[in-house]
Amino acid sequence: MPVRHSPPRSLAQRIMLSFALLVTFVAGFYAFALYQSIEFTEQQLISGILRDEVARAVDTLERGETPRLPEDTRLYGAPPLEAPPPTMRGLPEGFGELSDNGDFFVYTGVWRGEPLVLTRDQLGFEDTERVFRRITLFSVLAVFFLGLLAGWILSRNIMKPVKALSDEVRKASTGRTYEPLSIELTNDEVGELARICDGAMKRLHEALQREKAFTGDVSHELRTPLTVIETSAELISMTPLSPAQAKQIERITRSAGDMRELMSLFLSFARLSNETTSPEPDSAAGILKTVADTWEPFAAEKGLSLVLRREAECPGAYSPVMLGTVANNLVKNAVAYTESGVVTITETSEGFIVSDSGPGLADGSGAGLGLSIVSRICRRSGWTVTAGKAPEGGAAFTVTMTKAVDARRADRL
Repeated sequence: MPVRHSPPRSLAQRIMLSFALLVTFVAGFYAFALYQSIEFTEQQLISGILRDEVARAVDTLERGETPRLPEDTRLYGAPPLEAPPPTMRGLPEGFGELSDNGDFFVYTGVWRGEPLVLTRDQLGFEDTERVFRRITLFSVLAVFFLGLLAGWILSRNIMKPVKALSDEVRKASTGRTYEPLSIELTNDEVGELARICDGAMKRLHEALQREKAFTGDVSHELRTPLTVIETSAELISMTPLSPAQAKQIERITRSAGDMRELMSLFLSFARLSNETTSPEPDSAAGILKTVADTWEPFAAEKGLSLVLRREAECPGAYSPVMLGTVANNLVKNAVAYTESGVVTITETSEGFIVSDSGPGLADGSGAGLGLSIVSRICRRSGWTVTAGKAPEGGAAFTVTMTKAVDARRADRL
């Protein structure tokens, strides 16, 4: 099953959320500690009050008087007091809590050898605790939202110089010439990062300028001998020639033209641009037919059949240099490594396939620069080339030009 990735959060969002969570955690921990402290204080305070009430009740009973108790307090014990209810019998001496038709604080003492039980209703305390819990929860929620607001303000202040630097670097990266960053270089981490980015872009532009100058010189030096070759071939073709000589001159002229186009392609690679001097775009069918016509004589010399098939029409128009170079290299390798049988060029709805009846990929893996150029052109053009086994038993190279193919299912070159 495909792995689903959640959309990434921005750095500002992470700062804001982290700050809010930190503040909320601290507030929650403080509220918990405060609640536990209040519970402990309440128990100590109530325990002391009830203990004092029991002591005063014993003194009063010893004088033969009836103890006066608060309205929410009751006393059980030996006569003349009311006997303790069954749920209050057998309680350990000291402070405790009891639920019996309500919640009570209980303090158990001894009078005349019998348990003396003093109870006090918790209702008032419980109401106070509920109010305290609500206030605490509201406070934690308020702190969370205030933390979000404070985190948002903090993240804006932190990310403002980072965003300014990002915008400046993005703007500078699209320019053709080097221009220093226009933001203020502060004496902090962002300023240091800006200096590093500025220095890196300056060195990159200088390297590109040197590369362009070099490729311009190379282009001039290579075009001159090519022009001499083409001019000489043209002059020779104007003299009386035998059919065999005319065929050789035609091959020289065609190869010189191919070399000029390849030189333009390679210089384009070196300049990292898409500018080439290739002819107008053509259909895949037209380019594949030209490739088949070029390599048919060489295949015939080896006793091979070179077949051009159309399984379906490949839509779109393509550069004859780019597509022609890919197809030429694949067909050249197929012809070179196939000793007998057939080499097939099949146009498909997504591109084309070059297959052969040769020894297959194991022996044909030494194609070297040819397949390297094919792979590079395909990556540059957004195409995909995959290698597999042909029905004839040899190698099959599939070039997909109209849609992307999952790289995990492809045996890439």
